[in-house]
Amino acid sequence: MDQTFNFRAAPVPLHRRLSPRAIALVVTACLVLSGLVSFSRWVIDSERRSMARAERADAPGAIIGTFSGTEGASASSDPLAGDLAIDAAARADARSAFELARSSASGRATFLDAGPGQLGALSSSLVFVDGPASGPGVVSIASTAEMWGAAVAGPSGTCYLVRFATGEGLAYGSGVGGECTGGAALAARDTSW
Repeated sequence: MDQTFNFRAAPVPLHRRLSPRAIALVVTACLVLSGLVSFSRWVIDSERRSMARAERADAPGAIIGTFSGTEGASASSDPLAGDLAIDAAARADARSAFELARSSASGRATFLDAGPGQLGALSSSLVFVDGPASGPGVVSIASTAEMWGAAVAGPSGTCYLVRFATGEGLAYGSGVGGECTGGAALAARDTSW
């Protein structure tokens, strides 16, 4: 063996440096994961709120009365009150026909452009005729240059009339028996049904 001195340094462990790319990937993954968790919590909470709202809406409300007025509290003792509730669809059809006629005749000098053919093209829910009205959904129309009238028969047998005349405005009428026609509506003069 040689008597010379050998100086060797002790092995030093290598220090690894974290790469900036690895740090960016870890931070991005954490942000994406926390975003997914937050979004899924929001979806679950929204669904729970909407289910609770739907359950509250489906709960039965208090019964106020019946359409015929035979049970429960009655707003009036008038024997025609039941007929008025039954005929609500017929009155609504008459109002709808008037609104369609007004939009059809707007910008024109006469109501002749608001006849059964023109109104039938504007509405698929109502049937417009120039003969007698046979029930709800069937509207009898009559028009002149300065007047327009509609009649709708209700299930109770009452005929509901609407008339619009230039210079006079809107008038209503109703009656039982007789023909339920737009021509009869041209004679309506009441302020309500």
